[in-house]
Amino acid sequence: MAHARKALRDFGPLLKLDEVSATDYDAVVLPGGHGPVVDLFQDAYLGRLLVEADRAGKIIGAVCHGPAALLSAVDERGGWIFSGRRMAAFTDEEERLFGTADNAPWLLASRLREMGARHEHGAPYQAFTIQDAHLFTGQNPASSAPMADAINTAPAAG
Repeated sequence: MAHARKALRDFGPLLKLDEVSATDYDAVVLPGGHGPVVDLFQDAYLGRLLVEADRAGKIIGAVCHGPAALLSAVDERGGWIFSGRRMAAFTDEEERLFGTADNAPWLLASRLREMGARHEHGAPYQAFTIQDAHLFTGQNPASSAPMADAINTAPAAG
């Protein structure tokens, strides 16, 4: 609780996604954890933000289970905007090795492939990142720093 209070004191109140515009940011980065698999994958406000950011050529990053949140990015015709794109995410094998596959609502890498992503992966729990235009993704926690380095050295959208 002390960390949360400090963060709110240092950075200000939480923002509501329905009030956030991609025009105010150089990048949208989605961290991992199982949260995106539970709720962000279907959050319409996040989906709108991601569509806006993608159309503007803004950097979009997602690591570990964060790519689940990319599933929310559906265009006006109901199509997933990241279909056909190369990406990394926590693999089904890593989910099984971690012991969470049996209780997961669905397996991330399989769902991304079902939706049309070109999911690629490295060895379990080893750093592996993919850049597809302005979309940066990392497979697992070990991929966080390499993905951040790639984002930090990428040119911002004009």
